[in-house]
Amino acid sequence: MVHDEVFLIFILGTLIIIAFASSLVLFVVQYKRKQQMYLLETENLQEQYKSQLLQSRLEVQEQSFKYFSEEIHDNIGQLLSMVKMQLYNIKNNSCEPDIVRKATQSNEILGKAINDLRNISHTLNSAFVDHAGLATAIQKDLDYICSAKDLQCNLHTTGEEYSLGNEKELLVFRIVQEAMANAIKHATPTAIDISLHYAPSSFKVEVKDNGTGFDVFDAANAGLGLNNMQVRARLLQGEIWVNSKKDAGTTVTLEIKNVSPGTGTTAQA
Repeated sequence: MVHDEVFLIFILGTLIIIAFASSLVLFVVQYKRKQQMYLLETENLQEQYKSQLLQSRLEVQEQSFKYFSEEIHDNIGQLLSMVKMQLYNIKNNSCEPDIVRKATQSNEILGKAINDLRNISHTLNSAFVDHAGLATAIQKDLDYICSAKDLQCNLHTTGEEYSLGNEKELLVFRIVQEAMANAIKHATPTAIDISLHYAPSSFKVEVKDNGTGFDVFDAANAGLGLNNMQVRARLLQGEIWVNSKKDAGTTVTLEIKNVSPGTGTTAQA
């Protein structure tokens, strides 16, 4: 009888210990799960904050671009057009061949300056990119660069074109502009080639130049506008990388995955 009672107490004690251990394990598991959820929510909030901060920064920049664009178009452009009209009147009303010749030459130079200003105004204004579309906007910028810098510029497109959405296309356009500006400013190329690759679920753009190139692992080169491109790539949920070697040119590549053609949205994984 005593033996049975001891055995029963042993069984009950064992069950109590097992129950306590199970409760402790369950508590630890739930605590860890809540901790992970808290950390995940904190990371998401931080990422949202960073994205909103980056978005605000770029919106301020775009507002500045828009202001400069309107100033160029409404004020400087109109003043130059008035000067062009005055030169035209001088040429038509003068009987001196030398004055007519100089007025004609000045008129031609001024006409080119007005056209260049118009191109700059368009590419600064986000409304132009929205209206024209990504490929057309890039081609117009290339045409201006070819004319102004005497470079060989080419745009290649593969796949069936589709819209990424106005906001995304503007970000891509600014990345392309930054890459071209860096090439012209630092690499002195003679040619720039841009490729747009439209795939059913991804989009990729490459900006390639045949300039002097640079060492991508040299920290001194980290400020060559790469930060601005990386900021925009993050907002696009894309990846950007730079391949370059001394005296071997530079290629800047941006890739956006999980794109839904025609909707301008990024599919959720």
